[in-house]
Amino acid sequence: MRRRGQPTTVRQHVLLDLRTKILQGRYPAGTRLRQEEIARQLDVSTTPVREAFRDLLSEGLISLDARRGAVVRGLTLDDVQEIYQMRMRLEPLLAARTFDRVTDDDLARADACHRKMCGKVSAQSWANLNEEFHAALTGNTTGGRLGSVVYNLAHAASPYVVLSLFADPDIRDMNNRDHAELLALYRSRDRDGVVATTERHLAQTLRLIEQEAQLKLAPAPADDGELLTAAR
Repeated sequence: MRRRGQPTTVRQHVLLDLRTKILQGRYPAGTRLRQEEIARQLDVSTTPVREAFRDLLSEGLISLDARRGAVVRGLTLDDVQEIYQMRMRLEPLLAARTFDRVTDDDLARADACHRKMCGKVSAQSWANLNEEFHAALTGNTTGGRLGSVVYNLAHAASPYVVLSLFADPDIRDMNNRDHAELLALYRSRDRDGVVATTERHLAQTLRLIEQEAQLKLAPAPADDGELLTAAR
C-alpha cells in the first residue's frame, strides 16, 4: 500500500509544494497564483498546476476570482472554530456508532499510522497520517452519511493541523499521546472512554491551534475574518 504523504504524481508534488508555501506564509493571503509562472518554477506543465488549484480550492486555501484567477485566501479563525465545533459534535457520535465494527485489522492499521507519526515525519505527512489514523478507527469513509460528513470535515481541518505543527512541533507529541490513549481504550473495549476521549482530543487540538497560531487582523475580504499565520 502506498504510504500517505509521499507525492507519487506530478499533481501531488505541485499540490504539496503550493500547500506548504501557503501554510508557511511564503504565499501570503491575497497573493495571486499564476499557472504559467508556477509551472515554469516547478518545471511542469500547466495541467497539474490547474488540478492542484482545484484541490487547494476544496481545502479553502485559495479562492478563484473571475478577474484575478487563483488568489491565496489564507486560514481564518472563524473557519477553524466552525470546523472543530462540528467535529466535536459529530466525531464522538460516529465513534459510538462504529465502535462495535472496529476489527483487529482496523486497530493494526491505526497502530501502524501511530508508530509512523511518532517518528520523524514532515508536518504534512503527519497530518495525512492523522486522517488515516482516525479513518481506520471509525471507518468514516464507509460510515454512511455521517461518515462522509466527518471525513470531509477532517480533510478540511488538515491545513490547520499542519499550520499548528509549523507553529509548535511539540503539539504533535501531545496528539500522539492522545492517539496512544485512544488505541488503548479501543483495545480494552471502553466505548464511553473512546467517545469522551475523542471529544476531548478535538477540543484540545482546537485550543492548541488557537494558542500556537499567531493571529493578526488582515485587510482581506470582510468575510475572511482573522487570518492565521504560522508563529515565527
